[in-house]
Amino acid sequence: MAARALRRFHLDEVGNTLVLFPAAVLIVLGLGALALDSATVFLGQRRLVDVAAAVANDALAAVDADAFFAQDTDEVRVAVDPAQAQQRLLALVAAQAPDRSLEDLDCAFEALAAGPPTRVEVRCTATVRPILSPVWPGAPQVRPIEAREVAVGIQQ
Repeated sequence: MAARALRRFHLDEVGNTLVLFPAAVLIVLGLGALALDSATVFLGQRRLVDVAAAVANDALAAVDADAFFAQDTDEVRVAVDPAQAQQRLLALVAAQAPDRSLEDLDCAFEALAAGPPTRVEVRCTATVRPILSPVWPGAPQVRPIEAREVAVGIQQ
């Protein structure tokens, strides 16, 4: 009789859900955390690309007026004033300080070519702090990201 009861207990499937449910909850929570952290990093990357594009486009407006009006050749060259472009860069980077999606934001000009066409290349780096990664052992606390943007001023 004891063997029959043991066999019936062994074949009974009532408790299977109780065992599998905690594993399923952990998997769903882990995938949700991964999705949330990936979205946070992608948002930071998009914001960094926007900042790099703003810096590059704004640097095109930093025209060296004295050099522009002092030209006497047929080919007109629009030179970018590096000091004025750097001031505009610092102002745009400082304006991003309240944005908590980007930390350690740093932008630098790679090229300021007088052309024609006038060309500005900017490289920006920052770090993004994922929301739930610090909870998981071995996951990175911050993720470094970078963006490179080129702005070309075409004369018409």
